[in-house]
Amino acid sequence: MGQGNEGSDTNPGLGSGGPASSDDGTITPIDSADSGEGQPVCGNGQVEAGESCDDGNDDDTDACTSLCAAPSCDDGLQSGDETDVDCGGSCAACTGGGCRTTSDCEAGVCIDGTCAHPRSCRELLEQVPGTPDGVQTIDPDGDGGVAPFSVSCDMTSEGGGFIRLSLQHSDGVIVAQNAADNPWHKCADDAAKHFSWIDEGTISADFSPGEFLDEEVELSYQNPADGTTYSSAQVEALRTVVSELATSTRMVAVTADDDGADWDADMVNGHEVYVRGALGTWILLTPGTNGDCGGSPGAWPIADTESAFYLWTHDAGGSAVDGVTGLSDISGVGSEVLPDAVRLVVQSGGGVAFGWEQPVFLVR
Repeated sequence: MGQGNEGSDTNPGLGSGGPASSDDGTITPIDSADSGEGQPVCGNGQVEAGESCDDGNDDDTDACTSLCAAPSCDDGLQSGDETDVDCGGSCAACTGGGCRTTSDCEAGVCIDGTCAHPRSCRELLEQVPGTPDGVQTIDPDGDGGVAPFSVSCDMTSEGGGFIRLSLQHSDGVIVAQNAADNPWHKCADDAAKHFSWIDEGTISADFSPGEFLDEEVELSYQNPADGTTYSSAQVEALRTVVSELATSTRMVAVTADDDGADWDADMVNGHEVYVRGALGTWILLTPGTNGDCGGSPGAWPIADTESAFYLWTHDAGGSAVDGVTGLSDISGVGSEVLPDAVRLVVQSGGGVAFGWEQPVFLVR
């Protein structure tokens, strides 16, 4: 007889608590209690005391988790069809973390597999096509910046994805004129014709000193859905995600009776309207002759005279001029569609105005 194996395991490599090996090499899992360990072992392939299942693996997405129980929404695991720990899928929506669809998210939408607030109305529409018009919460500068805040979204105009804004200013128009008897609307036309909601006789001038003037006005914006005024930090965050101004709500600059001068060129005489954008530089909105109406105080309007109207979007394709400007087109204001200030120059009779074509304008 050769050397015996008395006192050794059938399969020494598996240890005393492991499954037994038969003569043909087949490994058969055994109950932990039978092995002498005395306690159930989850993962050994045997359903033991306190276990509802044991499939012998640690895959939590199948019918039996690594806790030797069916997946549940409170097991502290990302189990079953959950998209994050105990949320998503057939469980409650997640407050953050992983997702497959927007329905997995309690707040925000599913963006690149993570629940997050969209940065803009445009991103929301891209992620959830068919989102209707209405108030939504966005996070323009992402985590760590300004806290998410509400905006009013237009999801239908010009392809949708626009943020609706209004100018937080009386009448929604900013006006500077030489004097009440030498006003910004001294031409024979309707100086307010490109401000759709108001007429020139209803607008109150912000500046009317009876002399020449050069005024800078800080601009403030609000949510037209509820009248909430945005903080400067919120507006700055919005500027990081908007670069287009809808052609239906263009920026408007108006001048009347600049005496044919060019103040921007020689700073001697004439009228101008400028805006200051995110780059901190002033952009001229009123190039050209700017509506030379003529007429001394009390002797206006001269028949058939016209104001100069400059209608701006982000590019030349959507921008246009009207009235007496000496121009056939204008280039557009680039990405400076949400200026932080306007500068109004009146260096002769008449005056200037600034605003948008509609009381609620659209940016994206």
